[in-house]
Amino acid sequence: MTGEASFPLTYVGYYDNESRPVCGVAPVEEQVALYVNGQLLVSLMCTPTYLEELALGFLYNEGLIEGLDDVVELQICGDGRSVDVWLTYDLDMPSHRVITSGCSGGTTFEDVSDVHHHPVRSDLRVTPRQVTELLSALAESSRIYRRTGGVHAAALADGECLVCVAEDVGRHNALDKVAGVCLRCGHPTRDRILLSSGRISSEMVTKAARMGVPVLVSRTAPTSLSVQLARAWGITLLGYVRRHSFRVYAGEERVVTD
Repeated sequence: MTGEASFPLTYVGYYDNESRPVCGVAPVEEQVALYVNGQLLVSLMCTPTYLEELALGFLYNEGLIEGLDDVVELQICGDGRSVDVWLTYDLDMPSHRVITSGCSGGTTFEDVSDVHHHPVRSDLRVTPRQVTELLSALAESSRIYRRTGGVHAAALADGECLVCVAEDVGRHNALDKVAGVCLRCGHPTRDRILLSSGRISSEMVTKAARMGVPVLVSRTAPTSLSVQLARAWGITLLGYVRRHSFRVYAGEERVVTD
């Protein structure tokens, strides 16, 4: 953890025909600048927790690093408002930035219309029970959400339990934090299940493909482009997961009965 995840405040609550002041909290959103080799790469609107992991995961999922061996130094600067990363090599700063459909103004440097990922090959299979129980475990592990609401959660699972969990005001940031935690802790991401509380859009599928994840699960819906990419790259895409049901949008061959 780095900064605070919640901000105390007082609001007016209306209950039937009565109102009263209520002491509560809101999720923290801040702008954090990511510097690479002394140059500003991007500013991220995020929850200021696990910022080092967010930086690592973002760089990895954007294809700018291949692992921790590429990183010489990583530190939080500017009262927690910036992350400084120095690499073992010079980096040509990407010039084409895409504003994604993610909340809090997500950003990516990859043009998905011109991205050619290798297909994700895996013998992993999942059962309906695994899918629903793992997403329930994600909800139970979302501590910031239970306290404040208004944040997304992401997790990596090995099929039986959650390996790591991250939360952020941006669903794409939460996924990048998961990737960063896995890099730092040496957790493999291939042949694993990636879970998200938020909508699955094209950049989320791109990140999953980069991590080599064969199964991507969400509580909500995918976009049309995310379905097309998942089908093209061999990723199993599951949405609208509830206690007794879900929808399979791509890769149905990986879902088997109990």
